Amino acid sequence: MEIEVISDTNLGKVINAIRPVKYNNVSYRFCVSGDALRLANKHKESIPHYLQAIMKDRNNIDAYVGIARSYKAIENFEKALHYFKQANLIEPEFSLYLEIGMCDFALARYEEALKDFMSAIRLSPDNLDAQTWLALTHEELEEYSMAFLIYDNMIEKHPEYLNAYINKGTLEMSIDQYKEATSTFSQVIKINPDFYKAYFGIALCFDKLGMFKDAKRYYTKFINLKPQAEVADFVRARIFKLSKIKRPGCSHLSLVN
Repeated sequence: MEIEVISDTNLGKVINAIRPVKYNNVSYRFCVSGDALRLANKHKESIPHYLQAIMKDRNNIDAYVGIARSYKAIENFEKALHYFKQANLIEPEFSLYLEIGMCDFALARYEEALKDFMSAIRLSPDNLDAQTWLALTHEELEEYSMAFLIYDNMIEKHPEYLNAYINKGTLEMSIDQYKEATSTFSQVIKINPDFYKAYFGIALCFDKLGMFKDAKRYYTKFINLKPQAEVADFVRARIFKLSKIKRPGCSHLSLVN
């Protein structure tokens, strides 16, 4: 049976019904009201409720996590990091290390983020989200060989995980390995022929390589799959320009930045 939530009060009742009481009643009630506000996207309004919950019970891990997520939602990553760490001191767990790592990443503290994501992976070695964040952090540190190693390992063990291919291909493009990137994106299409982002990636690579006929073909496939994409205007304009080329490799055409 689907529950229709029509107010913050009703949302609080739903949360109260499914969350077991682990803390003193006052702290628990403040935490539930904070949850209700946060889940209604009233993140700033939820913060005082979580603070009250913490003041009433310093071991209320749900309140620390709730306030951290509210701060993260309003992009106050410093405070989000502080409260995620407080929660992790009470009860270390995979999801908290992952959240701490994402906050450090957002704050460009990449060395710290590496440690956080490694801690998360030690608790959940097969988690693909943690592995992806670890690879992205290596990218930010320009440790590309490590990032490629992680992506290749994910692809070998989880060939159905498309994000590994997309991230690998995007990294290849960023370091001007366009030929390699076309191969990586082509693997995505073999797995899922409707994955439009792969067509866009291949089109950009062919464009950079001066293979304009192939670029036009893949831009067209992309726009047919995703006509309302954010880059749709760019793609249509590019197809129009490429249509004007009379011979492949025409040197006067400027490529995509």
